[in-house]
Amino acid sequence: MSDLTNKEIVAVFFEIYNNKDYQAMYRYFVPNYYDHSLPQVRSIEDAIAILKKTHASFPDIQVRIDDLIEEDNKVVFRGRFTGTQLGEFAGFPPSGLRVEFEALEIFKLENQKITASWGYWPMTEIIRQINQPSV
Repeated sequence: MSDLTNKEIVAVFFEIYNNKDYQAMYRYFVPNYYDHSLPQVRSIEDAIAILKKTHASFPDIQVRIDDLIEEDNKVVFRGRFTGTQLGEFAGFPPSGLRVEFEALEIFKLENQKITASWGYWPMTEIIRQINQPSV
């Protein structure tokens, strides 16, 4: 593995949303990765399952990185997600509607691997966008 900076590793992770290369996660995450924001994510396998579920809900999801800020062994991400809800999401049936939202996440890294994260997706805003009444 080449020596990537912590910011480059986080950027590679967000490319997985765009290219669906789930195997890449094994190169950049520890096996016992811990997502402090999602109680169901306590391993790399859990993280991959959530990512696949996100892709099932929003098959065309794309991420644009606006900011990556590094201090010590943490990288803060701020970016914009866009996608069309073509599968069930948070109990809502497919709407065919396009969503766009900004998200924030902090990643902790050790030895060029992501070990933990704390994230914020604006669920109320996402649900508002997919729950629009049809005209």
